[in-house]
Amino acid sequence: MSGTHPTFEKPTHETAIYVFDFDGTITTRDTFALFLRYYAGTPRWAFNILRLLPTFAAYKLDHIDRHDVKKAVIQRFFAGESAEKLESSARDYARDVIPGLIRPAALEHIKAKLNDKNCGPESLYICSASIGPYLRYWASSCGIQEDHVMATELTVNELRITGTLAGYNVWGKNKVRRILDQFAPHSVKILEAYGDTRGDREMLHAAKASFFQPFRVTPISR
Repeated sequence: MSGTHPTFEKPTHETAIYVFDFDGTITTRDTFALFLRYYAGTPRWAFNILRLLPTFAAYKLDHIDRHDVKKAVIQRFFAGESAEKLESSARDYARDVIPGLIRPAALEHIKAKLNDKNCGPESLYICSASIGPYLRYWASSCGIQEDHVMATELTVNELRITGTLAGYNVWGKNKVRRILDQFAPHSVKILEAYGDTRGDREMLHAAKASFFQPFRVTPISR
């Protein structure tokens, strides 16, 4: 009798998903920049932007990258703030402002995917560099599961925002990283990806089918 034991391949679990960028793809403009003003109010927003000018200048001179800028903005606007206040503002923003920024063709396509038996709510995801709180409220209002929002998150300690990121800025290669983290230790296949800028390039390249700026209506020339 042989002393060796038979080997078996471990079963693998692979999830197939359809993933959408948010700002510029589903919306007509950057929602994070707009939320900063909505949350802080114009006077405080202007003061914070003024204090951040050296950071923006350093970015323009290539002394720091966009991830450093995001961290500085989060620190300036949210450090020490009440998590409850942020959630309340995010809920109102998602209800009152974001609907007016949504591209009609994008919303129509998302609804079709949610009703498609090959996709449905279980396979549709949002992957965005914007912050999670208002994205989750908007997603939920559209029938997208809140835990299917993969976004930049803020660290909360004892009901206060620390001013640091909980993880990393979900932009560029970090979009693919965030998707992999979402499904670890299992594998994931991106069947379709939708994006509109350089920040979506890696995610688009990782997908079986990719769509760049798909919901922008081109006027018919006469």
